[in-house]
Amino acid sequence: MQTNNSPYNDEISLKDVILKMKFFIEEILRHWRIPAVCILLAVAWQVYSYVTYESTYTARMTFSVDEEEGGSVPGITGILGQFGLGSARPSRYNLDKILALCKSRRVVEQTLFVEAEVNGKKDFLANHLIRIYKNGDKEEADTSYQLFTHNKIDSFGRFENEMLMGLYGLIIGPPDDPKEALLTANYNEDTNIMSIEMKTSDESLSIALTESLFQELSDYYIEKAVEKQVQTLTIIEAKRDSVLGVLKDTEYRLAQFVDANQGLMRKTDQLAELRLRREVLALSAMYEEVLKNTEVADFSLKNKLPFIQVIDAPLSPIPPSQVSLPRKIAIGIIFGGIIGGVFVVGRRILRDVLNDGTSASS
Repeated sequence: MQTNNSPYNDEISLKDVILKMKFFIEEILRHWRIPAVCILLAVAWQVYSYVTYESTYTARMTFSVDEEEGGSVPGITGILGQFGLGSARPSRYNLDKILALCKSRRVVEQTLFVEAEVNGKKDFLANHLIRIYKNGDKEEADTSYQLFTHNKIDSFGRFENEMLMGLYGLIIGPPDDPKEALLTANYNEDTNIMSIEMKTSDESLSIALTESLFQELSDYYIEKAVEKQVQTLTIIEAKRDSVLGVLKDTEYRLAQFVDANQGLMRKTDQLAELRLRREVLALSAMYEEVLKNTEVADFSLKNKLPFIQVIDAPLSPIPPSQVSLPRKIAIGIIFGGIIGGVFVVGRRILRDVLNDGTSASS
């Protein structure tokens, strides 16, 4: 006998589903006290989290990095590019590099040992963080607690290094939960505008950390970007000064010789004078060449120098992060109702399954 696949069977199946849902809703309403208790507990928890919530202040700074020649002539830019001296706007690789430097231990450590005034007390930012967070644990501020008395990191002991690494972990956050980090850094891929944010429970501390971190990042990035050019310029300047010193000494010896041998016409005297003059001419030509190379190296350094421009700096007052009490209550009602309803329905299903099993065994 063939099975009749008519729409009637689908309609009966849908009807069963609707009746089952209606039965479960009636079951929930019949035992409404269980969902009510779950809702009350969930709402109480949400209210507690709202009361104990600690407001945070996020200081944000946006900036742009321009590695193109500032104020240079396009023709000169093209000529320099042929010799490898030109530069371009920052690529995505360079922006990612800046983000990595921003969270590097070297930059963060230098930031922590910048002195700033927070709540009327001037001290290292590391000590301000320790007073508020106690190396990662949020507690009440303890103005008498101080650890770092100097900023010579190389001379720190084991305990000081452990505290420093704890502060570093507090700023960059755990690898598996970056939302817990005090520091957030990113950039817009369309505009190449970068931003850094510092989030702490103290407004002035957030601003001081943001400004200090940006300054340390800017100085370190510029230093590394032109390190090769600076080294080249230093070598050429040392060579220039050396040649100039020898030239001045030779010129002085020539003048002394001329003064001491005035009116003498001997060939040996003329030969010595000729040699000194030839040496002066050679040193003058060498000095002129070195001076030209110095100007080229100096121009290359200035041409390579990145330009980091602040767009928006953090400004007080900063509005604290807030949570809405009605929203927290609504979340508690929804989750409490769901948990209570699932418990009632699951209990009913389990009871029916056990009853069917008992009937079958009988």
